Amino acid sequence: MIISIDAEKAFDKIQHPFLLKTLEKIGVVGSFLNIVKAIYAKPMANIILNGEKLKAFPLKTGTRQGCPLSPHLFNIVLETLGLARKIRQEKEIGQLDWKLRHKIISNCR
Repeated sequence: MIISIDAEKAFDKIQHPFLLKTLEKIGVVGSFLNIVKAIYAKPMANIILNGEKLKAFPLKTGTRQGCPLSPHLFNIVLETLGLARKIRQEKEIGQLDWKLRHKIISNCR
């Protein structure tokens, strides 16, 4: 079985606070976490338009292009979101199951 996910622009959508919190929640600590925090703490971008460098502006989302960590950080966030979705679906299925059983029992009385 092959599963395909359209991840176009997905790297651009990852919010930095969520990324850092996710790393902390899965147990990333020490130097590695500090390095990632330093990279994503206050990222700035510049645009050069017609040879003129415009004012820098802050980036609030996205992983860094060309950074060897970016695909790994993206995968960690994607796994976390997938797990959260699975838990939510199981909970919804469980609630539906409980409601259905409750209704059947009520109708049998």
